[in-house]
Amino acid sequence: MVHYPSLPELKKALGANYSICTIDLEMCLYRDFGNGFNVEISGCSRANRKCPATLYLWYGDRAPDCIIVKTVRDVGRSAEAIGEAVEQLFDYSNQLLASGYTDKDKLFLLKHNS
Repeated sequence: MVHYPSLPELKKALGANYSICTIDLEMCLYRDFGNGFNVEISGCSRANRKCPATLYLWYGDRAPDCIIVKTVRDVGRSAEAIGEAVEQLFDYSNQLLASGYTDKDKLFLLKHNS
């Protein structure tokens, strides 16, 4: 039988860089990358633990100065799948910074001109 971990179990498996917080009235996993970007991991608090997670890469952490830069849907509900997807988003955030996307306005233009 497959075990689908609870939100606290996922946080424990993912490690100290992750926290559980409420975002838009939902308990989510959260990780601040320390470079202006952070990731929200949504869908892990649902009663149906078989449902996949959705990851949101954010720039900024306070409205109105924040923006969702990228959304990754249908991520498996295991610490391995979530951890791998988060590391890919971390790498992507560093690539954006290296390419000069260092503020909300530049990221908005990138997102809406692609």
